[in-house]
Amino acid sequence: MIISIIIVLLFTCILAFLEERLGKSKWYVYTGLGLFLILLAGFRPIGMDNDAENYEQYFLHYDAPVYETVVEYSFRLASKWLYHIFRDVHSIFLLYAFLGISIKFVALKKLTPLVFLSLVIYLGNYFILHEFTQIRAGVASSIMLLAIKPLGDGKRWHALILILIAIFFHYSSLLMLPLLLLTNQDLTKRQRLIWALLVPAGCVAYMMQISIAALPIPYIGDKLEAYQDLKAHGLLDEINVFNSVFLVHIIIYLYLLYMYDLIKEHNFYFPIMIKMMGLSIFSFAALSSLPVLAFRVSELYGIVEIVLFTNIYYTIKPEWVSRCIVMFIGITLFCINVFYNKLLQIM
Repeated sequence: MIISIIIVLLFTCILAFLEERLGKSKWYVYTGLGLFLILLAGFRPIGMDNDAENYEQYFLHYDAPVYETVVEYSFRLASKWLYHIFRDVHSIFLLYAFLGISIKFVALKKLTPLVFLSLVIYLGNYFILHEFTQIRAGVASSIMLLAIKPLGDGKRWHALILILIAIFFHYSSLLMLPLLLLTNQDLTKRQRLIWALLVPAGCVAYMMQISIAALPIPYIGDKLEAYQDLKAHGLLDEINVFNSVFLVHIIIYLYLLYMYDLIKEHNFYFPIMIKMMGLSIFSFAALSSLPVLAFRVSELYGIVEIVLFTNIYYTIKPEWVSRCIVMFIGITLFCINVFYNKLLQIM
């Protein structure tokens, strides 16, 4: 299985070099690649990833009262239907893989012409995380990606509807609601500087170790208190905010802000997307006192990196060098996720 994913990643790198030469066949290849990824994620072996066995228990015992506060109603409802038809957890894997991957593919087509280059970043950093490990959050994040266009176009009611649908799949999508306040209005140099200051602001919040566990929000507040208790008993790992991967994200974020004028010519939704990346970086540092929340929020907002990292392509000449840099980032992230973070068991 891991070999199959590596082959797909390398094949996508080749397609990224041939993107402009594929003509109309580009979208047939794009669709075929999406279908293959759906099958790959949907029929993965149990035990290959860290959460498959938990999902199998959720699926087999969908009506257990203990899961009512742990698993979203949408997952339990889908499990109820699919259990009576197939009695195989792969049916729920396939459903969530179809939703998560197909929606991301539709969103990417709307947001960038560099779809294969974007897929290199997606396969490297989000495919395994969202379509294997966090399948409920994976669907929610794909809807977040789809909501960028209506948000950028000022169609907030359309974006709100999408966010409400995302909440149905994962409660953490409540954290998308503040994004309705963002606009796609062009950033002045002064505003860019302010957004760049999110980096040191997040570091200050990290050093102050601000706790938000007592937020009076139904369900979310209870979750935060539970995470705080786990941390107090030493059952949650501390976050090393100054790890190399996070520092590289900061460097890329500041570089993209610096190259703002050039990138904006090619990416109409760049202003709102760079704001989301800034909030992703800030939240990872600022919320580090609750590691689970820090990762969840930063990954949710950070879904825009699938497109933003490819925007490096517009800033470096010759083109083959910029493509190689983006591919290097994607492949490096893949190696970190698989061989260092061990999101997959080597099977």
